[in-house]
Amino acid sequence: MIRTSLLTILVTVILMTGFISFDVPVCAEDVVFGGIGLQVVPTVDGDLVVLNVLKDAPAAEKGIMPGDMIFQVNGFSLKGSDFGKVVAEHLWGPVGASVDLVYRRPGVAGEKRVTIERTAIAPKLIVAPTVQDNVPDDVEKQK
Repeated sequence: MIRTSLLTILVTVILMTGFISFDVPVCAEDVVFGGIGLQVVPTVDGDLVVLNVLKDAPAAEKGIMPGDMIFQVNGFSLKGSDFGKVVAEHLWGPVGASVDLVYRRPGVAGEKRVTIERTAIAPKLIVAPTVQDNVPDDVEKQK
């Protein structure tokens, strides 16, 4: 349970910020990496389930909601994919670049498509309430 909670916190920190705060030199130019403001977790099949959407982030502005199931990013099918690679190679990217998502919404027939522009999102630690509520008493006392 603690291992799952720590993984959830790590994924939350990385994905909710939408980027890792560093510049990557590319062809003698510095490119700032950004994201779309989603907290996602992979399914057994490789698709992504949206757990949370940052308020006022590009994904929120385009109507992405918790519970949405993303199954394609920039034309890349997520079935059988590696979560880390999907995040690093498809969700993160240069600020201003577009991300094309194909997803399904529970209770709604058909698939939805949306193009979202990446933006720099200020890093912040967000701990999901379910993680906070599931911290064992002995861990809470160690703080």
